[in-house]
Amino acid sequence: MTMKASTISTTDRTLPFNVRALRLWFAVESRVSPRTAEDRAARIFATPPRHTKGSRTKIKTQALPSSADSTRTEIAVRDTAGEVVATAIGHGPTVMFLHGWGGSAMDMSPLANAFATAGYRSILFDMPGHGRAARRESSLVEFLKTIRSVAGALGPPDLIIGHSLGGAAAVFAVTELELPVRGAVLVSPAPGPAYYVNRFVRAVGLPHARTEGMIRQLVQRVGRSLESLDAVVAARDATVPALVFHDPADREVPFEFATRMSEAWRQSRLMPMPSLGHKRILRDPATIAAAIEFADSLIGASSRTQ
Repeated sequence: MTMKASTISTTDRTLPFNVRALRLWFAVESRVSPRTAEDRAARIFATPPRHTKGSRTKIKTQALPSSADSTRTEIAVRDTAGEVVATAIGHGPTVMFLHGWGGSAMDMSPLANAFATAGYRSILFDMPGHGRAARRESSLVEFLKTIRSVAGALGPPDLIIGHSLGGAAAVFAVTELELPVRGAVLVSPAPGPAYYVNRFVRAVGLPHARTEGMIRQLVQRVGRSLESLDAVVAARDATVPALVFHDPADREVPFEFATRMSEAWRQSRLMPMPSLGHKRILRDPATIAAAIEFADSLIGASSRTQ
């Protein structure tokens, strides 16, 4: 999950130096100490990419009207992973925003600010191993623990919005955590970690014979099987409406997953959003407007505070 599709190539000469070095390391270590190679691969798979510049800064709210910005607060929430700092913006029905793997709450700020301006209370936070959270391994299971802690401390959301792996987390928040939301918005949703094992193994050059061992190490770290974290399967149990956005040409999460997710989630509607990529879609005005319109249809514009 730490490797993007763009880093995978059939020839070593086109790969970045660090990837070539990692492939060489695994080629040697897999022969000398197979168990160590499996453990190392599992640890890399479970470690989010390094934070990009600006991911540790405060959530931007410059676009908010003064009435919404005056209600911006940061709340420290304790959970099993330590302290989570959640940002609440605006007031009204609560919308919880979930960023993706290797991202941060900053990714969700355009949507969160727009919802706050429209009369909603936006809640966003960094998942374990991301943004301002402590640097460590993470997983979809850790995402769910954090969602449960934040919802318990700040109250359950009326709507949940997730991007990429945060989209998978939103599915499980609805079906497994049973948050009493009225609906969900999935933006470029990822299906879960199991779908990325083979791609990761190819990217780092881990020998095929070591793949099962790596998976066993992952299961020990996560505490449950990767198959049990399949959001497409979990979506079949969803009983609230959902809206799914995805760029058909998304290079990080294939569009087929959005199609399968929408087919599995019976009360969902898929909206293809061409030419927006994997992250630009999060700040696209048409996407944001459609998400707010969807929320209004479920919650009712009259219940919002203008």
